[in-house]
Amino acid sequence: TRVTSFSPVLKPRLVTDLYSTSFVFSEKSYVTVESYQEKHQPLENVTLCLKSYTDSPFGQALFSYSTKSQNKDIAIFKEPLGGSSWLYTVYIGGQAVHFKVPECYLRWQSTCIVWASETGVLSLWLDNHLLARRVIRKGYLIKSHALITLGRAYQESIFFTGEIQDVYLWNYTLTVYDLESTQWYDVFPPAVVSWRNLEYKIKGNVAQEPVF
Repeated sequence: TRVTSFSPVLKPRLVTDLYSTSFVFSEKSYVTVESYQEKHQPLENVTLCLKSYTDSPFGQALFSYSTKSQNKDIAIFKEPLGGSSWLYTVYIGGQAVHFKVPECYLRWQSTCIVWASETGVLSLWLDNHLLARRVIRKGYLIKSHALITLGRAYQESIFFTGEIQDVYLWNYTLTVYDLESTQWYDVFPPAVVSWRNLEYKIKGNVAQEPVF
């Protein structure tokens, strides 16, 4: 899918340490984020982690990494399947992989994906539990210049309602130890997107609140 332009975001850009803070999203609101990945250096490996909390029964867009050539280079969606099951969809390079999982609504949930270009192996971790791994987009390189969005699918009317915090994106694959610690700000080398040094813009009605 080719992306021709990025929509403007009107509110001023901020750089903040958001430790112990979450974004609270209402309907049709989202946040765009800057990456500190070096220009023209593609992502050959990806680890993306975040925490979310929602009681919405509708489909949700958690994270979107869109480049000029591909609007779903990295993306995470979730939607209800009925009963207590949910479908998680992870995109790498525009190709989708689906994971069917049970979920409890009323709690924070930790979500991590790990992908390596060399092997194409994609892992999804939910609350420190590894789901069955998949192979997708072996040899693909993700461009570094991107529009990163929290709480919305790029150019789609799929949003997130609830809270998101502790968003980190690394250009390498984390160890199991680092993934399970959930203290991701201590990981070295540092992330190219870090909740402790986040440059972002707010679009719509998004609040920043302390985490209880």
